[in-house]
Amino acid sequence: MLKTNSKRFVLSALVLFVAGFSACKKGGSAEPEVPSTTNNFSLFVDAGTPSGAYILRTSSLSEGSVTTTGNGVETSLTVITSKDGYYYATNDAGNLVKFSSDNKKITVAKEIPFTQISWAYWSSFYIWKDAKTLIFFSVNSGLQYEYATLNVETMAFTASGNINIPKPPAGYYYWGNSATFIDNKLYISYTRNADADDISVNESYLASIDYPAMNNIVVTTDTRFNFPSHYTLHMPGAFTDNGTAYFLNSPTIWATKMTNKPFGVYRVKSGSTQTDATYFYELTDRTKEEALGLYHVGNGKAIVKIMDKTQIDGSSAYGSKYITDYYLVDVANQTKTKINIPKSISGGYSENVLVDNGVVYIAAKTANGFYVYVYNVATGTVTRGLKLEGITSLRRLEKL
Repeated sequence: MLKTNSKRFVLSALVLFVAGFSACKKGGSAEPEVPSTTNNFSLFVDAGTPSGAYILRTSSLSEGSVTTTGNGVETSLTVITSKDGYYYATNDAGNLVKFSSDNKKITVAKEIPFTQISWAYWSSFYIWKDAKTLIFFSVNSGLQYEYATLNVETMAFTASGNINIPKPPAGYYYWGNSATFIDNKLYISYTRNADADDISVNESYLASIDYPAMNNIVVTTDTRFNFPSHYTLHMPGAFTDNGTAYFLNSPTIWATKMTNKPFGVYRVKSGSTQTDATYFYELTDRTKEEALGLYHVGNGKAIVKIMDKTQIDGSSAYGSKYITDYYLVDVANQTKTKINIPKSISGGYSENVLVDNGVVYIAAKTANGFYVYVYNVATGTVTRGLKLEGITSLRRLEKL
């Protein structure tokens, strides 16, 4: 079943394109250093033969070039997220590590045990509740939702435990996990798959949960769609805008065996315990295209990757074929506008879109090279920015 052998295969594919794996030398400085504010953009990339993963820092994504030759740092840490100059990652021992990088070395600020939940890269995800509160989630064996709340300033877990969403019936496991907050209400959208064939049931579920108590749980069902974005540890599949939560239904060939299911946006209004029955914005011709990722821009808009489904013959196509276009999606008005970027390699489930003060940076590997494209949301203009020299793939693009 998918949560065992098949999941390990998918995880191996994700490692090729998504997870920010790298090499932290042990014995780093015991004294935390103030993170660099000069090179405040960060790229996690693969480069070299044999391939290695690197953290690169740069002062601009709009011009110039970057390479791993004599630049950046290689590390064996598995990065989860970053904020305010620090990265948060797991190491080979399974511990949680807070660290910084100055393009020459990695400095570990704190390393702590990470045993509160059953962390797994195919069934775990996270949400930043605020600047100092990072909440980790996982689904133990696909059956039991769990959480652990971290104060990133003290690097201490302040709460953890099970989320009492009812377990699936025998012969099924939970999949397609996507989540966001509206104020202090946590929403988790998910489906369940059959052990026998890994096919999802023809419905999805929404759990509404009071935070921080993680109680008062209400679960509702929607039969219009059945595959909330999965692998949201590696790429966003939901956001909240103006008091409304938006989710992407995304039954990609990579993530599921299902066919002829919709790719579209659905929503939950503030105070509700169920998806809005009056709203579903189907983004593609489901027989010809796939939609992947929901990168929040603001003002009711998001960036979505739309791929030529007719050319996808397996997970390797996401990392080898020029099949991806980028669209600005207005979820409020249900319109989408193609962004003027050449067709590119998808990169699968990756954080290759960065939104910063009304400007969207999109790292796209096209037939003309690997560049960061700079998209001005207000004017609709696109310019070609930073060139990624000698870099095979990008896993995370971030502003620290």
